[in-house]
Amino acid sequence: AAMKPESSTATVVIRYGTPDDMYQVTCHEKELAKCHENMLQYCRLGSEAHRQMLMDGLFRIMVAEAEGRVIGYLLYTPSYLLRHAEPGFYVQSLYVEPLYRRHQVGQSLLATLGRLAASSGFGHLKLLVQHSNAPAVNCYRRLGFDFLTETENIGFFELWPPKFITSTLQAGRRPLPAGLHLELRDCGGRLSGKLDTGRRFALTCAACDCRLQGTVALTYCMWDGPVAQADLEAVRPSCPARGCALLNAANLRRLFGRLLLTCLPVRPVRLWLEAGRRDSRLRQLLIKIGLEDSTASELWHVCDLSGPGLSELAGRSVACPSVGRLAIDAGALTAEL
Repeated sequence: AAMKPESSTATVVIRYGTPDDMYQVTCHEKELAKCHENMLQYCRLGSEAHRQMLMDGLFRIMVAEAEGRVIGYLLYTPSYLLRHAEPGFYVQSLYVEPLYRRHQVGQSLLATLGRLAASSGFGHLKLLVQHSNAPAVNCYRRLGFDFLTETENIGFFELWPPKFITSTLQAGRRPLPAGLHLELRDCGGRLSGKLDTGRRFALTCAACDCRLQGTVALTYCMWDGPVAQADLEAVRPSCPARGCALLNAANLRRLFGRLLLTCLPVRPVRLWLEAGRRDSRLRQLLIKIGLEDSTASELWHVCDLSGPGLSELAGRSVACPSVGRLAIDAGALTAEL
């Protein structure tokens, strides 16, 4: 059934976003930033930049339209995570105009993306939400998202001042110390455009049985452009923390620098990292090399939906009629409108 807000007779339709939608989407992006304390100052990109990057394939977008204008959107990119064998989708940004809230517009956008994921070999949805955004937190809990920040103490870390990105890239150009080996392999799930497949990585040490492992890929932040997304796990079966030849700040800088240099098609402006906060040694080293623990400072939750939860979301009734056909052609996501 079509949705009609109480103050309007407009029918809401979900469709794929186009470059021509980006002016209206950019206006909504600024309204979304106002909902987060001190975030409006970081909205550095205009509609023309978003338009070009959409055409370049740096992200995908679905929009909700009423009376010929965009009243909501969902921006997403591929997601690759160590804890999932299959790729998924990262819900980078979701917004609905206040007038159209409480009419299941946001849930319908998510359900449409869930159907796409479930029907095309993408096995999870990932997103971040601030603790202070109570309506969104409650919505994601109702939809079955696992709040990994609570259940597994997964933290969200950021590396973003240009000087830290530059120094990390410089570290990546230095040779690895003797005895360290970096292995890279494709995650699979390649999409069209510049959304190249993610990489799984493992940095191992010949002197002990430790390794640093995870994934890295490219995502997109509407506030300032291309962003590297990664997750990281330190595996130390028997090696004591002190004297470990692998787990130190210099090696972490080299690792992140090499990942940014060799695994991404464009230079990112930020690094977003998920890592366990129970490992105090790893957390201390991440902060030492310039990453901010945004879970602690800004109360970001890392949320994940997969398995039966994703199937249930995909099976939900979409209150907004969907326009266009979802199809996967040779591993690429294509919209036939």
